[in-house]
Amino acid sequence: MTAEIRQATLAEWLAAEGRIDVITAADRLDVAPETIRRDLRAMERAGLLRRVHGGAVGTDQDPILALGQPAAVEPGDHGWAHAVWDLLPRSGTILFGAGEPTLTLATLIVTEPADLTGLTIVTNSLDVAIVLSRAPGLSVYNIGGTVSARTRAQEGDWALTELRRLHTDVSVVCPAGVSREHGLTQHTPAAAAVSEAEVAAGATLIALATAAALGSTALVRFGTLDQVDRLAVTEDVPDELLRPYRDADLELIGRDRAAAAPDPDAIVGA
Repeated sequence: MTAEIRQATLAEWLAAEGRIDVITAADRLDVAPETIRRDLRAMERAGLLRRVHGGAVGTDQDPILALGQPAAVEPGDHGWAHAVWDLLPRSGTILFGAGEPTLTLATLIVTEPADLTGLTIVTNSLDVAIVLSRAPGLSVYNIGGTVSARTRAQEGDWALTELRRLHTDVSVVCPAGVSREHGLTQHTPAAAAVSEAEVAAGATLIALATAAALGSTALVRFGTLDQVDRLAVTEDVPDELLRPYRDADLELIGRDRAAAAPDPDAIVGA
């Protein structure tokens, strides 16, 4: 399928459904998520849509309102997210870094039927905070700081000052690169500084990695593999890509792990 045909199909779906979800569109078109992201970037430059984390909305639709009505998370599409949520505490404190995987995880959390009154989640992502605000009983704190035009993550001195005051049971970060040689990396110094503070804040660290992040190295390092307690892989990848992380004795969580009732003794931070 050519880019022109794909983009025409995406435009039809957007008109009919009001939103494009990257993962869902990739599955429907049988292409890689990055292919859909490239198409959405091209369509945004042409003025056909407005990109938001996880997908895109029409140019006449408020992206903040769209984020407040996230797409449903199906177990077959996001088994990794269900597995991570099973491991996270239902009381205590969690810190979410910015990124498409944490937004997917936040979207799943708001479907939780139980009251989450005992749980507090802190994040430097505007999008994640907006989605989580819909979860009954959950306490949500947004860090503040300079808002990145690219990611809508909050960065800079203000964000770092608040992050350095925190101690959470779990930190969940989304590195742009994860490799044995260079550890955890981000594309910009500002993003790396925030991620480094998020790593330091958590008693336990979970890294959420896309297929593109595995084995790659972005510009600035913010952590080492030794600091990671669990690595969740958000897409199906060849086993050889995972071997270096198994060799490093990292516990891996993949898309093929089905959601299961959590073992209270195994829940992070319990």
